Amino acid sequence: MRYEFNPEVKLLLINQSKAKVKMVYLSNAWPMPKIGPRPPYYTEPIYEAEYPVI
Repeated sequence: MRYEFNPEVKLLLINQSKAKVKMVYLSNAWPMPKIGPRPPYYTEPIYEAEYPVI
């Protein structure tokens, strides 16, 4: 069996990081944390049945 390793996967295990990346949107740019606090729906998902409206 072949295994592949991607070093960026380690970023999923970190809660926060002091490292910054440059965010560019239109003509503006600003530094943002590489890893920030995760929203609750990533850490504590809620599974509910969704029925279509007929």
